[in-house]
Amino acid sequence: MVVLSLLIALAPGLFLIWYFNHRDKYEPEPKKKIVIIFAIGALMVVPAAIGERLLANLFGTFSTGIVYTAMLSFLIIAPIEELLKFVAVRKWIYRSVEFDEVMDGIVYTVSASLGFATFENVLYVFSLGPVAGIVRAFLAVPGHALFGAIMGYYIGLAKFNPEKESRLIARGVLYAILCHGLYDFLALLQNSFSSFVILLLVVLSLWIRIKLKKAEAASRKRFGSGAETRRTAADEIASSSPTKPDSSQ
Repeated sequence: MVVLSLLIALAPGLFLIWYFNHRDKYEPEPKKKIVIIFAIGALMVVPAAIGERLLANLFGTFSTGIVYTAMLSFLIIAPIEELLKFVAVRKWIYRSVEFDEVMDGIVYTVSASLGFATFENVLYVFSLGPVAGIVRAFLAVPGHALFGAIMGYYIGLAKFNPEKESRLIARGVLYAILCHGLYDFLALLQNSFSSFVILLLVVLSLWIRIKLKKAEAASRKRFGSGAETRRTAADEIASSSPTKPDSSQ
């Protein structure tokens, strides 16, 4: 049962990491870097939990009901978690030479986000049971990946547009916080409006699909022609290689 619960907790995050890495086809990132940023993202659960509890108790003394739910979602949970994911990427990978295309912003930020979501999932599964993990596999875990992809796209743009760096990073973080806050707000309402989280995830998925195509186009422009040139040169070398003498002559 423990093994099954662990698989339920880990599977969605690992699948989504594979998917986003699979989209990075022109200059794939070193697996070691992905593992490291995933682990750092997971560790961010600890300061997030501490900060959220402290602020939730503070805000709880001033508000109740739907106002408290909105404050909890938009002013506490979403900002803390998305800012910590951003810190993980900015501090540990942003300046790395491996971060050399816009797609890398998506890949690394999604990896940090999924590290966070996966560790959370493990905690939920072992405290609330496998059903919680199954529900989160279709909602919360993809949600974290999508929030991370939104932020990561703009972080990637920022890396290669230094004159707009601060503005692009701020936009990415803000979009991630707003989307995450809306997701949490709808989910925490626990009424008929909560079903709109599914619509939100669908809309975000379509948005990210557009951003992925733009990032792929940028990578193709940056690396594609070079890769094609290298393949052509290799073919020419192979075709011009001297043939092995016929031993029968």
